[in-house]
Amino acid sequence: MKFSRRQFLKTAGLTSGALLLADSTLGGGLRTLQPAVNVQNPLKHYPDRGWEQVLRDQYRYDRAFTFVCAPNDTHNCRLRALVRDDVIVRIEQNYDAGHIEALDGTATTAAWNPRGCLKGFTFHRRVYSPYRLKYPMIRKGWKEWADAGFPELTPELKKKYKFDSRGSDQLLRAGWQEASDYVARAMVAISTRYSGEEGAARLKQQGYEPEMIEDMGGAGTRTMKFRGGMGLLGVIGKYGMWRAANMVALLDSHVRKVSPEQAKGGRKWSNYTWHGDQAPGMPFVHGLQASDVDMNQLRFARLSIACGTNIIENKMPEAHFFTELMERGGRLVVIKPEYSPTSQKADYWIPIRPNTDAALFLGITRLMMDNGWYDEAFVKGFTDFPLLVRADNLKLLRASELFSDHKPLLASDGMSMKRQNLKPDQYEKLGDFVVRSADGFKAISRDDVGGTMAGRGIDPTLDWQGKARLANGQEIECLTLWTAYKRHLEDYGLDAVAQMTSSPKELIERLAKEIWDVTLEVREQDPTAGAVAIHIGEGINHWFHATLANRAFYLPLMLTGNIGKVGSGCHTWAGNYKGGLFQGSPWTGPGFPGFIAEDPFNLSLDPASHGKDVKVRKLFKDEEPAYWNHGDRPLIVNTPKHGRKVFTGKTHMPTPTKFLWFNNVNLFNNAKHAYDMFFNVNPNIECIVCQDVEMNSTVEYSDVVFAANTWVEFEDYEMTASCSNPFLQIWNGGIRPIYDTKDDLTIIRGVFESLAKLTGDRRFADAYKFKAPVYIQRLLDSSTTTFGYTFADIMAGKYGEPGVCLMMFRTYPREPFYEQVFENEPFHTATGRLQAYCDIPEAIEAGENFIVHREGPEATPYLPNVIVSTNPYVRPDDYGISAEAMHWDERTVRNIKMPWSQVKETTNPLWEKGYRFYGLTPKGRHRVHSGWSMVDWNQIWESNFGDAYRLDRRSPGVGETQMHIHPDAAKEMGISDGDYVYVDANPMDRPYRGWKPTDPQYRVARLMVRARYNPAFPKQVVMIRHSPSIATERSVKAHETRPDGRAQSVDTGYQSNVRYGGHQALTRNWHMPMHQTDTLFHKSKAMVAFIFGGEADNHAINTVPKETLVKITKAEDGGLGGKGVWKPATTGFSPGRESEFMQRYLAGELVE
Repeated sequence: MKFSRRQFLKTAGLTSGALLLADSTLGGGLRTLQPAVNVQNPLKHYPDRGWEQVLRDQYRYDRAFTFVCAPNDTHNCRLRALVRDDVIVRIEQNYDAGHIEALDGTATTAAWNPRGCLKGFTFHRRVYSPYRLKYPMIRKGWKEWADAGFPELTPELKKKYKFDSRGSDQLLRAGWQEASDYVARAMVAISTRYSGEEGAARLKQQGYEPEMIEDMGGAGTRTMKFRGGMGLLGVIGKYGMWRAANMVALLDSHVRKVSPEQAKGGRKWSNYTWHGDQAPGMPFVHGLQASDVDMNQLRFARLSIACGTNIIENKMPEAHFFTELMERGGRLVVIKPEYSPTSQKADYWIPIRPNTDAALFLGITRLMMDNGWYDEAFVKGFTDFPLLVRADNLKLLRASELFSDHKPLLASDGMSMKRQNLKPDQYEKLGDFVVRSADGFKAISRDDVGGTMAGRGIDPTLDWQGKARLANGQEIECLTLWTAYKRHLEDYGLDAVAQMTSSPKELIERLAKEIWDVTLEVREQDPTAGAVAIHIGEGINHWFHATLANRAFYLPLMLTGNIGKVGSGCHTWAGNYKGGLFQGSPWTGPGFPGFIAEDPFNLSLDPASHGKDVKVRKLFKDEEPAYWNHGDRPLIVNTPKHGRKVFTGKTHMPTPTKFLWFNNVNLFNNAKHAYDMFFNVNPNIECIVCQDVEMNSTVEYSDVVFAANTWVEFEDYEMTASCSNPFLQIWNGGIRPIYDTKDDLTIIRGVFESLAKLTGDRRFADAYKFKAPVYIQRLLDSSTTTFGYTFADIMAGKYGEPGVCLMMFRTYPREPFYEQVFENEPFHTATGRLQAYCDIPEAIEAGENFIVHREGPEATPYLPNVIVSTNPYVRPDDYGISAEAMHWDERTVRNIKMPWSQVKETTNPLWEKGYRFYGLTPKGRHRVHSGWSMVDWNQIWESNFGDAYRLDRRSPGVGETQMHIHPDAAKEMGISDGDYVYVDANPMDRPYRGWKPTDPQYRVARLMVRARYNPAFPKQVVMIRHSPSIATERSVKAHETRPDGRAQSVDTGYQSNVRYGGHQALTRNWHMPMHQTDTLFHKSKAMVAFIFGGEADNHAINTVPKETLVKITKAEDGGLGGKGVWKPATTGFSPGRESEFMQRYLAGELVE
C-alpha cells in the first residue's frame, strides 16, 4: 500500500471521531496505531485476528522447487526453495530422504530425515549477495600483455603487466565471447612457448628442476593445469575441468604437429589429497583410497571411538546417527586434545598431545597382544602377521626365493585375476609369500585368505623365528611379523606411551580392554555383527605423520576382527572426494574415466551411444597442487651422504606451472602458505583462470574470471553423490540466473569452441558437444553402482523423489570389506591381507616399514621428525643430515632413530625461540572452507565478536576471525579475553619466503585476530577456524582508509574476515616422502584395477596444515577504540573471568 505525504498529513490531522474513516481511506494503514485490546480469556473470545494475515503474508510463496546444497561437506542435502515474485524468500528441509529406493528394491527409512543445516538455511543470502560475480572479467595488465602478443615474460615485463602485483591491478568487465577467446589464445601461446627443445631450454633458464622438464616429454600442454574443485559436488560441470585436461591433447597435436599416439594432455590437479583430507595411510593397510561408510551405519557399533574428528560439529545433518548409539546401548569414546562438542556425548574423553595418536594405538596394541586379547583365527586368516619377513633385507620372504620348484599359485579364474582384475605382469612383481606351519614352510598366494587358506589345509604359526635355507643355498634368519611386532612394541609400554601422549594411563588401559570385551560380547550374540568402529578425520589427516597414525588405528581392529562387518571398521571423514563411486569395470564399462578421459581423437558423437562404448584414453597426467604450493618444485635434497637425492617418484613428478584454470574453489585463499603463492610463486604463472560464483581473494589475484551460476540457477542438469550417504542426485535450477552468469560446463564449452575457431579443428567443440543428460546417462550406463538406471526414470521419480535414487552397493548400510570377510576376497594389497608391515624400499629407507611414532618435522617440542624405536628391524637412512639441520626439506627427510628416554631430553630449536603453541586450524559448523564467509548471519554465528552494528570500527565486517586460547596461557602473556593478537609461525619461511618487516606485503600477510578465552583447549594449543576470507592488498587498504573501517575492497567489493593476514600465513606445504612412492601396490580409485605408485587423491601428497608451531604477541586492547578490556569479558559470565555467582552456577550449587 502506498500513499502520499499529503495524504498522510491530512489523515494525521483528523479528529479521533474520523479515525475509522481515515483507516478505511488508507486501507487500514493506521490500524496498528490503535491501542491494544485487553483480552481477558483468549480461549473464549479474541476480537481481532487480522495480525495473522501479516504473518501469512510473510510466509506466502508462489511456487517451490528442490535443489541440492552441495558444498564440500559430504552431505548433499536436497532442500526446498520457496519463491515469491521469482525471488527465493526462504529455504527449508525437503524431508524426502525416507522413501528413496534402489533398482533392487532396497529402500531408506525416515531415520535419514531431517537433512539440512544453517548453511543451507542461508544459502539464498549467497545467491542474492552483493559479493556475487556478475559477469566475466579480465585483469587489465594481463589483457595488455595478451594484446601485445603474449611476449615472453622478462622481469621487466612481469612488472609492467603486474604479474608480480596482480592484487593491485584492475579487473575489467568482459563479454563471454571475448573472455573465452582470450583464454583460448593464451592456451595456444603458452603451450607453443614451452613445447619442444626451445621450450625446455626456456624452463631450464627459469630455474625449474630437470626432472620436471623431462617429465613434460616436450609437450607445452604439460605446463597447463586444470582443477575441478571437489568434482563430486557437480560431476559434469566440476569434473568437466578434468575432461579439459585430457582434451588439450588435441592442442598438443596442433602445436607440435604430432600424431594422436604421441599427443599429451595437461595435468589434472587433485582435490582430496590437496586439501589434506585423505587418510594417507589407508592404502598401505587395505589398498583402498579410503574406507568410509554411509553414516546411518554409525548407529550399529557397540563401541564407537571418535579420534581426531568432531562429528557433532562437522556432520550436522547426520551426526544424530552417532549419538543414537546412546539410545541403543552403545558406548562412545572421544580422543582429542580439546574437550569438543563430540566429547560432551562420550562415555569418556581421552585427552592427547597433538600428533601422538600413533603412539597411543601402538600402546593399546601392545596391551592387547600381551594380554591375549585377539582373535587368532582372524589374525591368521586376514592379516599379514603370519607372513615371514627376512631379517637381512627386511623384505617379505617370497616363495620363489625359498622353493626352487615354486610355480605361481594364482589361478586365472580366482578372486585376484577374475574379480579384482589383477594383471599377470603385476602378479609377477608381487609374487607369492611364505608362512610357517607345524609341518614346515608353506607358500601362499594373495588369494589364500580366510576360508580359502583353511581349505588348502594351511594353519600358520603366529609366533616363530628361525633359519631358512633359500633356493640358492643361502641361509637367512626370518621371523613372522607377529614375532617382529612383539619386539617392536617393546618401545610402547604403558608408561612410555602415557608420557608421549599425555593421555591418562588408566584410560589407555580401559580402552584396550573395552575393545576386547565389547568384541566378545557382540560375538556371543551375533558372530556376523560388528562391535568396534573407529572414526577419524582431519584432526588426524592434517598432520605430517598421518600415514603412521592411520596405519596404527587398524591394529586393534585387525587383532579383534572388527573389519567388514556392519558396525565395525576404521573410517575417515573429510571432504566429498569419492569420484570412485562411479566405478568402472571390465563388465560394465569405463565408468568415471569414460567422462574425464574420453579419447579426444575418437569421440563418441552419437547422443544415444551406450556408456560402455565410450573409448577411453588417458592423455592427461595426475599432479598434486602441493608441488606448486612448494615453490613449484618436487622434493629434492642435497644430502651429505648421497649428494643430490630425488625423493619424488616418477609417477608423482610435477611439471612447471604456466597456465592454471580451476572452478568451484577459492584456490589461493585455501592454499597453505597463501602469501608465498601470491608473492613468490604465482608471478611465474602466465595465465590464471578462475571460475566461481563469488568475489573472493582468489579472484583478486586472477587474470581471467568466469562468473558461474549457483546451484539454484543451473540451466542444465547436474549430478552428485556422497561418501557419507547412499543418495545419487540429479537436479537443475529453479530460478533464472540473476546476473550474466553461466553453468560450469557451458563456460568450458565456450573456451573449447573458441579453440575450435582458432585452430579450425571441430574436435575441440565436439569435446563438449552435448548437454549434461547425455554425459550423465553414459556414466549411469557404465558404472558398477548405477548400471541399469536411466536419467529419465530418475528424473521421473521412479525411485522416490524426482531426481534421486540409491547407489547400488553390496550392503545397506554400505560396509567396506564385506566381500573380503564374508566371501574370502583378498584385500586390495600386495599380500591380499590387512597389512601392519610395509616392505617397499621407500618405507624401509624411511624407517617406516613398521608402524612407529614420529614427532612432527615442526609441530613438536622435541627433535623434529625423530623416530621413537629401538627395534633392530627398523633401519632408517639418515642421509647424513645432522640433528641441527632446520631447512624444511632437510627436516622432512631426516630419519634419526632414538628410544623415548632420549627423545624426551631433546628440544625443538623453534620451541626454544618461543614458538610454543600448536596451531590447529579445523573446519567449523558455519562455513565450508571459505564458503559462507561473506554471509552476514554466518559471520555473526561463527564468532563471539559478531556484531551487526559494528560498534567497534576495527572489526573487518559484521563478524571476524577469532583464536581460541586457554585462559591461563593468555593471562601469562598479558592477553585479555577479546584482545587483538599477532600470530606468527616459523620466521624462516612464513608468512612467505624472503619477507622483511618493512615490506608492505608483510603488513598485509601478518595475521592479526581476536583472542578468545576457551578452557576446553590445552594450554599449549590454540585454534583458528579453517579458511576465513583472508586479507588482501585491497582489503587492507580499505580497512585502513575507509571511514567505517570495513575490510571491503573498494573496487572489487571483496570482504575479508580479518584485518590482516589469514590462517594460511601460518601454514606451509610439506612433501612427505611416504606419499610419493612409485612402488606402493594398491587399488585404482575409479576402476576395478590395480596400480603401483602415484594417483591423485589416492596415493599422493596429502597436505598437512596442522604441522605448525606459533608464537602469540599482544597487538591491541580488545575494548572499544582499542582501550581497555572487551566489555563482555568484564561481566563475570565469560570463561576465565567468572564471578562467584557464575562459579556457583557452573558447579551446580544454585539449586539445592
